[in-house]
Amino acid sequence: MQKFIAVFTLLVVVMLTVSPSLVAGVHVDPKEEKLDYYVSELVHKQPGITTDEMEEAIILASEETRKPEIVIAKQALRELNQAIQQEKPEKNTSISIMGGSAGTYKLVPARNKGDLFYTPSSTLGIQHGHNGIYHTTTNIVESIPDTGVRKIKYNARNVEANAVMQYVQSSQSTRDKAADWANERVAIDAYSYNFATNRFTDKYGDKNCSKLIWSAFMLEANIDLDKNQGFGVYPADIRDSSYTVTYNTIN
Repeated sequence: MQKFIAVFTLLVVVMLTVSPSLVAGVHVDPKEEKLDYYVSELVHKQPGITTDEMEEAIILASEETRKPEIVIAKQALRELNQAIQQEKPEKNTSISIMGGSAGTYKLVPARNKGDLFYTPSSTLGIQHGHNGIYHTTTNIVESIPDTGVRKIKYNARNVEANAVMQYVQSSQSTRDKAADWANERVAIDAYSYNFATNRFTDKYGDKNCSKLIWSAFMLEANIDLDKNQGFGVYPADIRDSSYTVTYNTIN
């Protein structure tokens, strides 16, 4: 009994002596270990999405990937921050909000059906770019906040400096199918403000611009245009994909 008491006393002394130094050596901000913190940041940096919608999206991504929700939220926020930083406008320049058709330059006709365009832009003040797909050489399909998926003439879309026109490295028939799929979503799919986990949301539901194009080529050609294949497919991910080739820069 005396031996047990002695051992127990020694353990208590060791814990009291060592624990403070261990805690001091590893500083973790408690708020950053809570899922609510990451959800709040994702909502704050994606104006238009609600907390409930973001939580549901994280749960869905967790179920799809079998990864903990906290892991999903952390990585999604990291990717979102990177996308915003990448698309920050240069000093003394402005970025249009893609709810309308603001911009300094006019889009031009495409070479072929199924070609893509990308322009620097923001959604409700958050910069992350915008892209669309040509259903014909003179009609584009895109998803914007006000209307969801829509089709308009190329000259109804203004773009910013350094907008690019691209084609996807595949057969023309494949590009045609992708363009037709996107066109079929016109006036059906509403807009989604969730970029952070849109890789795991329904391809036939609400979607933003990059989700529209990514879904079209995934479903019709099994081509993944998401450059980094993270939780979110951003416009720049498609622009910088190894499958996309730029053939025109608008300046």
